[in-house]
Amino acid sequence: MKSTLWIGLLAAVIALAGCKPKAEAQPAPTPEATPTPTATPEPTPTPEPIDKTAQVTVLGYHRFENPPKDPLAISTEEFRQQMQALKDLGITVISMEDFLAWRRGEKNIPARSTVITIDDGYNDSYTQAWPVLKEFGYPFTMYVYTNYISAGGRSISWAQLAEMRDAGVDIGSHSVSHDNLTKPKKAKNPNYEEWLVEELKGSKDLIEKNLGITVKTLAYPFGIHNEKVMQAGLDAGYEALFTVHGAKIGYDVNPAKIGRYVIQSGHPIIFKAATMFGTASLAPASVSSPTSATGSTGSTGSVSTLPPSGSVATSRMPLIEADLSSMGNVDPKSVEMRIGGLGQVSATYDPTTRKVTYQPTQRLREKVTTVVVSARGASGRVETRWSFTIDPNAVDSAMEVPPPMDAPAQP
Repeated sequence: MKSTLWIGLLAAVIALAGCKPKAEAQPAPTPEATPTPTATPEPTPTPEPIDKTAQVTVLGYHRFENPPKDPLAISTEEFRQQMQALKDLGITVISMEDFLAWRRGEKNIPARSTVITIDDGYNDSYTQAWPVLKEFGYPFTMYVYTNYISAGGRSISWAQLAEMRDAGVDIGSHSVSHDNLTKPKKAKNPNYEEWLVEELKGSKDLIEKNLGITVKTLAYPFGIHNEKVMQAGLDAGYEALFTVHGAKIGYDVNPAKIGRYVIQSGHPIIFKAATMFGTASLAPASVSSPTSATGSTGSTGSVSTLPPSGSVATSRMPLIEADLSSMGNVDPKSVEMRIGGLGQVSATYDPTTRKVTYQPTQRLREKVTTVVVSARGASGRVETRWSFTIDPNAVDSAMEVPPPMDAPAQP
């Protein structure tokens, strides 16, 4: 009986234990999400400010002969010596593209830079000049006129130009026929405007078509140009157009009339002038205020001039220019220029650049030529004067540079 009772009690205990609620299973902890790394943006580099005080000199060559037959030719050895001189003087030779990029505000260039150009398209540019330029690793620009390419004789060929192009040589236009762009002598088309477009745009298009490049610059034949030709060149799509008037090129130069020093054998002073920078090549002329109402005079600053004060001009008809910025505000209508031996001349004053310019149309005959520029300023009359010497062997003018030899007959 007792055993039966104990068995019943044990069964009841077991039953009660079986009815005890089970503990709820705890969910496994959810692992924390790993945060996605955020890339730290790199700081945008600040563009380097463009050095607008840099100066560029552009050298212009024509033929390379041993020995030279006329002033526009130069011996290969003298050419090599000039290239070495650029290196020794610490003047950096830059490409035309670097020059244009600087003027666009896209990159800087060394403070003293040189661009090398070769005109016309003689094959000695390929056989004589190019090997020397390769030695020094100097970039350069070939200016070719299309009537003379692959014309036989001493002319360069399209194949040679293509080889130079592939090696990085820049190629620009020198027109179609190498005629005077202001007063053509042998133009086939009697319509001057149409002829001018063909000379400028037609040559550009043909070079681009045959060489697969973009032609960005042109050198005026003989350096001759006027306002109409300059505008036609810009309209044709050229970014820069070059003359033969030697001058140091600044950032704000007029793109339609950029000066070049045309190197000539027998005239070493041209290369010397081209490679003088700073105060040595742009010697300021003194500026003084003439006698005022009180009878006193005073200095008002310095003026940069062309030809530079105290320099030797290699042309008897050099471009004459003075930058009047340091004179302050002047009445544009009051600006006058007088030149020794010529008297008062019809100079042009540009209020935007504050430069007064005159291109002589007759030879300067005085060995030492003095130029006087005067104007009416805020405090009365101001003037600047400077003098330069004419080289006894100076050429008469850029317009008298002979056309290329062995050129094809013009229509």
